[in-house]
Amino acid sequence: MPDIGPLELAIVALIVVLLFGPGKAADLGGALGKSIREFRRASRQDDAPAAADSSGHAGSAPALPAGAPPARPRFCTQCGAAAGDAAAFCTNCGTPLTAVT
Repeated sequence: MPDIGPLELAIVALIVVLLFGPGKAADLGGALGKSIREFRRASRQDDAPAAADSSGHAGSAPALPAGAPPARPRFCTQCGAAAGDAAAFCTNCGTPLTAVT
């Protein structure tokens, strides 16, 4: 099977731009990139078993100050990845995170 070099990739990119136009070609590239990221994330989750101790817990929760309400976990609405309290964007897919109410 022949190797695909930079010249061949440039020709394919030119044909895609000519067929779909520059705006649609950018959308197709973004969708392809998002699909590849999702596939990699799913394959990593399937390959690596969850690290759990003998009690079955994956880790311990951080200590909260006395009288503080328990923190609710935040998740990305696009890909479902867990997000930190101070994060403005998802580290997995880049989607803006909404404020917790």
